[in-house]
Amino acid sequence: MTAQKKIPTLQQRLKGLAAFLPQFEQPGFCFGHWEESKEVEPGVFTFPYFSLSRVAYEFGQTVYDLEWVRLDFDWPAWKQTPEAIQLRDDARALSRATPEQLSRLLTVVIRQDRYCEGELADAFESGLLTAICRRAAQLESEIEG
Repeated sequence: MTAQKKIPTLQQRLKGLAAFLPQFEQPGFCFGHWEESKEVEPGVFTFPYFSLSRVAYEFGQTVYDLEWVRLDFDWPAWKQTPEAIQLRDDARALSRATPEQLSRLLTVVIRQDRYCEGELADAFESGLLTAICRRAAQLESEIEG
């Protein structure tokens, strides 16, 4: 008999994202850095890659563990919709995002990073990940309130 996986509640999911807000807002916080190509043996080189900080790696794990990354929608198509573009580019729109919209945005960012190294870091540098965590904290406080 296998143990069933416990599905996190919305409040747990929001709290998990919100927990990263203090670190992401810390002055000088480093999300990670680029590693240059290296010769590992004569004529054999590694590709450059983005090395996540411990906190950034934990963020990625948490997003998966708390089921923010969705498998039930066409994220490449959705990311090109007016809704997705507005949420990504307009801080006011993101400040009113629903948990569903946060989940879709996080799915896009996480999945894009699988195909294009550094997309997650770009989302952090643009302020998008911090804004998503900030909105999660607001939504969590409304549930607690």
